[in-house]
Amino acid sequence: MSKRGIKGLRRRPASSREGVALVSVLVVFVSLAGLAYAALMTSTIEVNESRRSVDKVRTKFLAESGYERGLEYLASAVSHNALGNPLDGINGLFAGGESVTPYLGEPVLQGPTQVGAYSVTINRVAQTADSVDIEIKSTGYLPLAPGALASGQALGDWEAISVTVHYELGPSSVFDYAYFINNWGWFYGNTINAHGNVRSNGQFDVANYTPLVAGQALYDSVNWDGTTASLVGYQDDNEDGLMDGNDGGVWSAWDILRASGLQGNGGKAPNQHEFSESVPMPNLTDLSGYEEAAIANNTTLSIGGVQVSDAVFGDDAGETGNLYLEGTLADPIELNGSIVAQGDVIIKGYVTGQGAIYSGGNIYCPESVMYVNGPGNPLPEGLTQAESEAWLADNWGDDFLGLFAKESIVAGDFTDNTWRYYVGHWMANSLNKSIEDAGEDGIPNTYAGLDGIVGTADDDVLEGDGIFTIEYYTQQDLELGLIPEGSSVDDPIPGTGEDIDGDGVFDDGITLSDLDLPGSLNQGTWGGNMPVAGFGDYSDISSLYANQLDAVLYTNHTFCQTVLGSDPMVINGALVSRNEDVVYGTPAFDINYDIRLLGGNSGMAGDLLPQTLNAPRITRWEVLRNDPNRYIEVQP
Repeated sequence: MSKRGIKGLRRRPASSREGVALVSVLVVFVSLAGLAYAALMTSTIEVNESRRSVDKVRTKFLAESGYERGLEYLASAVSHNALGNPLDGINGLFAGGESVTPYLGEPVLQGPTQVGAYSVTINRVAQTADSVDIEIKSTGYLPLAPGALASGQALGDWEAISVTVHYELGPSSVFDYAYFINNWGWFYGNTINAHGNVRSNGQFDVANYTPLVAGQALYDSVNWDGTTASLVGYQDDNEDGLMDGNDGGVWSAWDILRASGLQGNGGKAPNQHEFSESVPMPNLTDLSGYEEAAIANNTTLSIGGVQVSDAVFGDDAGETGNLYLEGTLADPIELNGSIVAQGDVIIKGYVTGQGAIYSGGNIYCPESVMYVNGPGNPLPEGLTQAESEAWLADNWGDDFLGLFAKESIVAGDFTDNTWRYYVGHWMANSLNKSIEDAGEDGIPNTYAGLDGIVGTADDDVLEGDGIFTIEYYTQQDLELGLIPEGSSVDDPIPGTGEDIDGDGVFDDGITLSDLDLPGSLNQGTWGGNMPVAGFGDYSDISSLYANQLDAVLYTNHTFCQTVLGSDPMVINGALVSRNEDVVYGTPAFDINYDIRLLGGNSGMAGDLLPQTLNAPRITRWEVLRNDPNRYIEVQP
């Protein structure tokens, strides 16, 4: 290459080259700065979005906490009004209007630090005689509720929900069983035959005998069109995937003991349900709700076509409240719905119609009680749904009787020495305790807990401590409107703690003296069809051979009987009791479950049976766009 060629190239000044470099550096710097800023802004947005997402979750849980507190408030209203209609406790909250605000700006604490708050408004939106729909509106706030904010302090995140809950009365689920005991259950005998389900809220002991528990499939409801019955909602409780009728069996809230010889479906392992949830008994301490229903339905009880009681016996002048009822085939006891006798009841002989007798005292069955037009066969031909539906169609309108006692049910001649020896011996047995010092679970002989080891966390330390442990109304209950009319702060809350029968008063163990009659057997003490001359002794109207009871039997104290004879002892219906003192000297003791008890409110017997409050059912859940609690102020 020639030198000329080199000389011909033009060179730029150094300052120009530096300027180009500086511009390039600035462009890169600006680009990097932009990227950094964009990254920073993106990161900040993401952090803020993340914080808002977390806060939304927190407010969601705060709102749900308020809803749960609202449910607890309603549950307290029910438990604090245990003696009457369970719905009265809920409806009593709305005496001043259809809306209450039990919690306004309620702080939620984590240690000493407040981490949020909630407010709850409860509205009654619908009501019938046996149900109520409640709307719970709950708002969760961060960090504070509006009323707690300082001047100039902005409200943080919030979320509001509205939940509608349905409460409904219905027949207690204790009537799903041929034999239900709210204590330790016992089948001590090779010839005990339960054609249905059995259940105990304590241990169920078979003691290596070979009794029968046939089992009974349960259903959610039954549809009756006047001719046919359709069972709906088959419950596959043995979880074999089949709807073949071979469900049902034995349930226990404790263990099922020494049952290797148990016969029928109840003897199969999948049909034995240990450590199940306890089922509460209905409460008959206050019969006013049943009286109101009977009066509203204009029910009556007659014998031989002559009315001996209107809806309530004992509420009119001259009525002692005690009823003597004796029916014959020619002149049976005629049922027309449920009636209430405010005192004791003696019932014997033949019964026809459909109804129930609620007693404010004891019910005595001195001799057999039998249907005139009962089901032709007390049981379906088999256990399938089709066989059950066919039986229901044939027997839906046949005679039906419920005998429901506030105190005890006494069958046979309780004045006889043989009767008293055997029943009294079993009443006093430590395995059959009835004293109201049974501890938190209400079941005796459970001090060591489910693990059977004394000194562990599940011990029932209240059992046998000599103290009647019960809850009492507090000042907070008063402020929340949870104390029913007639009660005050520091009064006992019936049905809580160790108050098993729900009367708010300590009861020692049942003894034979609790079975005594209220007075002489004459018209001065007894209404109904007591003869003018009366009777000298109870043995004149009773027998040790009272071997048939066509009835559904209920008491939250004890069912007691000594029965002899060459024919089996038979209950066609169900036996539901706190304790049972049954001693049979007959070839067998049979309980034939009346499947007209199936189906709850929809069943044939739905409006006759003692009621409990069904578990609340959510019918609607909504997230609200507006806060229903923001501007509520508590009135002084």
